[in-house]
Amino acid sequence: MADSRVAKHTFVYNGERYFRDKSEDILMCSYGEKEDPLGTKASLNVTDHVERGLLKGRVHYVTTADVEWERHAKVEVEADASLKYFTAQASGTAAFSYERAKAGKLKLAKFVIDEGPLQELLNRDAGKARNFLAREGGDGRIVSTIWVVVEGEIAESFAAAGKSTGAIEAEVLSAAKLRLTVKKKGSAGGTTTIVWEPGTTFAYLMHKVGKWNKDKSRVEELVIDAKGLN
Repeated sequence: MADSRVAKHTFVYNGERYFRDKSEDILMCSYGEKEDPLGTKASLNVTDHVERGLLKGRVHYVTTADVEWERHAKVEVEADASLKYFTAQASGTAAFSYERAKAGKLKLAKFVIDEGPLQELLNRDAGKARNFLAREGGDGRIVSTIWVVVEGEIAESFAAAGKSTGAIEAEVLSAAKLRLTVKKKGSAGGTTTIVWEPGTTFAYLMHKVGKWNKDKSRVEELVIDAKGLN
C-alpha cells in the first residue's frame, strides 16, 4: 500500500506532496494568485473557476488513497477547515471530521486534468482563465489535481469504472457545481454520483504557465508548481 500522510498544510501520497491550505475554496480548475509565505503554508487565493461545462471529457479519476487516520492528530487532519465528504447513501455529503474519518474508514480519491487537456482548455475554450494568468504573471496558478474524501463504496465504483476521461459522465448543476457519475461497482444499472462543489476538496495541486507565445495569447508550456510544499 502506498504511503499516505496527512499534515495541517500538506497531504503526501506515494512521496508526492499536495497543498491543503484554503482547500475549502478550491475546485478543479480554480484559478487565482498563489500566496507563498515562508514554510509550508502556500495556497491559492481563488479568483474564479473555469466554467464547469468545459471540464466534460477532460477530467478523470486516478487512484484512491487509504489513510490510517488514527495515526494522525485531530488538529492535523481537520486543519481548521470546514469540509464535507461524499456518502454513498443518497449520493450526498456529510460534515467531515477526524472522528468520522476514523469510524467510517474514509478514503481519498484523486482526480486530475492532464497537462495536454489543460493546455488545450486554456488555449481553445477558457479564455477568461488564460487572460487572467497572462495578466497575473509569475503568481498566476490553475488547479489541476484535487483529492476528495469519500466512503469506500464510492471509491470502489470510481476505481472499477476506470481511469479514462470517458468513464465519467459529467453534468453541470450550477456555476460552481459539477456532478460526476459512474456505473456502480457490481451493478447492472445502478450508478454512483458525487458533486464537486466548494468545501469538498481535501488537497490539491496547481500548474503555472512555463512559457507563453510572444503576445501571451497562447500557452506553450505548463509546469507543475510544488514550491512551498517542502
